[in-house]
Amino acid sequence: MNRIVIALLISFALPVAHAADVQARRVDLLCHRTANKDVPENTLESLGQAALMGCDVVEIDVRRTLDGRIVLNHDGVLERLTDGIGDIETSYYDDLRLRDAGGWMDDRFEGMRISLFEDALRLAREENIQLLLDIKDKGIAPDVLRLLRQEGMLERVRFGGEWADVKQLYPRANEGEAQGVQPGVTAEQVKAYHRAGKSVIANFSANDHEMDLAAMKAAVAAGVDGINVDYPRLGADAVGRPVERTLATLAVQANTGQPAVRARAILQLSRYRGFPLEGEFARLLLDPDDQVSRAAAVALATARPRTSPSVFAEALRAANPDARANAAWALGVLRAPANLLIPVLHDSNPQVLQETLVALSHMPGAVSAEALLPLLSNHDPEVRGTAALALARHDPDEAVKAVPAQLNSEVKAARVLYDQWIERGKTQLTPAEMQSVMGYYRCQMKELQAIAMLHSPGVTEALEKQAFRPGKDFSQMNAIVAAFQLWDRIGSNPQPAIRALQATDHGVADKAEWMLVQSGPTVLPAVREAIASQNEAVRERAIRIVAWQGDLGALPRLRAIQQSDPRDEALAAWAIEKIEIIHPKL
Repeated sequence: MNRIVIALLISFALPVAHAADVQARRVDLLCHRTANKDVPENTLESLGQAALMGCDVVEIDVRRTLDGRIVLNHDGVLERLTDGIGDIETSYYDDLRLRDAGGWMDDRFEGMRISLFEDALRLAREENIQLLLDIKDKGIAPDVLRLLRQEGMLERVRFGGEWADVKQLYPRANEGEAQGVQPGVTAEQVKAYHRAGKSVIANFSANDHEMDLAAMKAAVAAGVDGINVDYPRLGADAVGRPVERTLATLAVQANTGQPAVRARAILQLSRYRGFPLEGEFARLLLDPDDQVSRAAAVALATARPRTSPSVFAEALRAANPDARANAAWALGVLRAPANLLIPVLHDSNPQVLQETLVALSHMPGAVSAEALLPLLSNHDPEVRGTAALALARHDPDEAVKAVPAQLNSEVKAARVLYDQWIERGKTQLTPAEMQSVMGYYRCQMKELQAIAMLHSPGVTEALEKQAFRPGKDFSQMNAIVAAFQLWDRIGSNPQPAIRALQATDHGVADKAEWMLVQSGPTVLPAVREAIASQNEAVRERAIRIVAWQGDLGALPRLRAIQQSDPRDEALAAWAIEKIEIIHPKL
């Protein structure tokens, strides 16, 4: 960080301390480039971490993308902070937001993204912190000021870097005066600055004193009004607001009181990065209250514990089924090795089995079909559904044979309940009946997800059977979900979907039509042929499909219809116009 930026960072109008109130005064904590020593810099997560550490002012770096979006980034070089190549200024934001901006620092930060300036402003407002904007590109002041006004943050920022045009557009920018000093400043020097009406900020960034806690404390004792740091945890300790004190308060709340309050405290604790809290979370995972246990599981999954999956061992053996279920869930989120959960497949608790099976559907390793197939016929329908997921992940060949057949069985069983309900005049379902209906519903949704994980001609046929099944019953959502899954599968054989265009059930025909719209150009030759169908519904739907797809190849047929077929003349004219709009003549 250059001297100009340092000078601006210290120039916030901070209150001047006097000798009489040194003990009671608040010393402000300023943070350089978000909490960049703890969390990947210039991310929302790093900005949030700086706020958690008690920072009052946080520096962020802003640049403009090729398409004019303002984002947080220091040097513009994507090779340093992302998994991509190139520069911020020559990249579109929609390109940048696909890049991982966290994994470069450690695997535990994978999935973080380059942040939009407006999102950072909202977070700063919510966390009640001020910002220093180190503007890296010339000429972006109008965009920066517009976003500051939009988010109500104009009075809570200082400007640095390429900010000359800011002053022209906003004369009140950077009002106020402060004095920057280096480590070793004396109380006499601080008093002299105070007598001159200046607040004093000691700098502990980019000067070989970044971790000099003793010097930070000495500067505070000398009466400075703030310290600027790279390590906010050290800075918080130096200004008398140690983060550990906050953690201790949250730990008390996590262990006493109402479950909802305890759960909130646990989740708040999980936001603190780099603290040895895994053991506490593992202990709370065993709590008899499920809200508390689940919050602890979420905290462990969020923390990505360095102690690896061993922190879950006791919970997986616990007498409390909630603890076992929550531990299994967290291991799935963490993509731990599948062998850790194989013993849990013998658990008798349905909820534990469900969480275990869903987790296994995400976990690497091998689980035999022999271990999973018995659960596909479990008495609990929700266990059956999640077993299908795990089987599809670990033995796709066996799943292709077993899961579609099981889904058909579930549909028939649910249909019996539906027919009984119709026979008695659609009276209100009893709680037991509603539980059965919802059990089949949840089961079928997971079985459809399992089928969608597989790839073979038989799978496509299984999805078509559900998608084009007419009528309404308790399993009708299957048709909607299956139809979506067919979008990218029917290109090699669109005929079943084209035949479905003539279905008397409008729901079936509508799903088929939109499926062919979304399936892309591979289906278009067959759809063009359908334009000549003698079936009026098929013909009209085919014309609409080629229009929505912008099919240039259909124009000759459409123009012929427009000129010679009064039945579809207007529809053909509309389709031609739609296609020509999509493909304007250059």
